[in-house]
Amino acid sequence: MGQLGDTLRERRMSLGISLETAEADTKIRGRLIEALEMGDYGKLPNPGYVRGYVSSYARYLELDPIPLLAMYRAETGAGRFHEINLPEQQVAGRHEQHAVPWRVAVIAAVIVVIIAVGGWIAYRAVRGPATPPPIPSTATTGSGNPGQTQTAAPPFVLKVSVGKDSASTLKATIDGSVAFDGTLAGGQSETFQVADTAVLKIGKPANVTVTRDAKKLELPKKGPATLTLNANESQ
Repeated sequence: MGQLGDTLRERRMSLGISLETAEADTKIRGRLIEALEMGDYGKLPNPGYVRGYVSSYARYLELDPIPLLAMYRAETGAGRFHEINLPEQQVAGRHEQHAVPWRVAVIAAVIVVIIAVGGWIAYRAVRGPATPPPIPSTATTGSGNPGQTQTAAPPFVLKVSVGKDSASTLKATIDGSVAFDGTLAGGQSETFQVADTAVLKIGKPANVTVTRDAKKLELPKKGPATLTLNANESQ
C-alpha cells in the first residue's frame, strides 16, 4: 500500500462510508476504488483517468485533491503520465460509468446551459412575441353555468449548486426527460429550464443549494432527498 491509498481508505472509514456507498455516490466502480485505496495501480486504467478518479474521490471525501494528486505522481512516476494506451474493454452502462474529471464536468455543464438556452429561444420563437395575458374566456356548460378556461403556467429556471470542497450525486428529470445524472463537486452547478415539471433526486442535500427563479428552496438536512416542482405551483 502507498500513502495515497492509506489516506483515502482511512478518510472513508472515518466517515463511516462503505465501498458500496462510495461507488453509488461517485459513480466510480467499486473495484477501482478498492484498487486505488490498496495502491494496486496495475489494476487501474490510463493515468489520465486515474487522476480524474483521485480528484473526484478526494472531493467526495472532503479532501484537498492537489496533495493527493502529488502523492499519485510520486508513487507511480512521472513517466506514467504520458502513457496513452487505453484499457481494452467495452463501454460500460450508465450505472457502471465512473465520475468524469472536473474539467470535463465543467464543459458538460456549459453544453447543458447552451442547449437549455437554445431550447428556450426555440420555444419562444414557436410561441411568438410576448403578448399581454389573455382575458380568460368562458364556456357554457350543459346546465347553463359559465366556466373559465385555464391558461398554461409560465416556465421557470432551476439552479442546483454544490458548496466548495463538497460533493453530491444529482439526477434531474426535466419535463419527463433525464437532463443530468452524475456527481457535482467542488463548487459546480447545473441550470435547468423547466416548462412543466422537474424532479430532483439529491444524494447529500446538506451540501446542495437549489434555487427556483433565483429564490432559494428549503431542503432536508439529511439525504437522500427527492424534490418535485411544478410550473403551476406558486413559490
